[in-house]
Amino acid sequence: MKTTLSQRLEIAMTAGGFSQASLAEAAGVSQPTVWKIVSGRTQSSAKIVDLAKALGVRPEWLAHGVGSMKSEQVETSNASSIVYEGTIALPLYDESEKQIGLTVVPDAINHEKSRAYKLNYETGFPELPQGCTIVVDSEETPVNNDFVYAKINGKSSAYRYLTRGPQNYLDVGDSRLGLVPIDERVEILGVIVFMARSFRR
Repeated sequence: MKTTLSQRLEIAMTAGGFSQASLAEAAGVSQPTVWKIVSGRTQSSAKIVDLAKALGVRPEWLAHGVGSMKSEQVETSNASSIVYEGTIALPLYDESEKQIGLTVVPDAINHEKSRAYKLNYETGFPELPQGCTIVVDSEETPVNNDFVYAKINGKSSAYRYLTRGPQNYLDVGDSRLGLVPIDERVEILGVIVFMARSFRR
């Protein structure tokens, strides 16, 4: 099936764990340039080579869908085992701690102390939409305004960590519900250090 430039860019961004902002910075282009391609507003760009280099993909593939995505595409019967340069694969879990697959994340993440989760529900935070993948570092100490993954009364979700004097709280993302004091009901599983999501038109 023939893909559009927008679709190919989304595929490469998801594989590399890039947001529009991080790709723009890595490629040395403006964020509106990336946005125009992702949104389908343009089907060509003078910055294709720069974008392809930052993404680690072949310019011919990104521009026209010609050939393989990578210069040395790995052939395997198990596509989930493919890991690209600069990335690592982490087991992907749901909120019940059941492994549901693998996800590719930047290799700057310490895989020994991190775990990836798929958020299958609305969190209350636009930065962490339903369907996104988060990576949680269990050894990071949260500071004010960090996003954390925590259990409250046995249910896992993403929250914002807030410091208010001697007491720390979790913000659930809904001002109508108030803050949750961190006490014996709360188990903080770690700080969210990475997020990836699919882009839609």
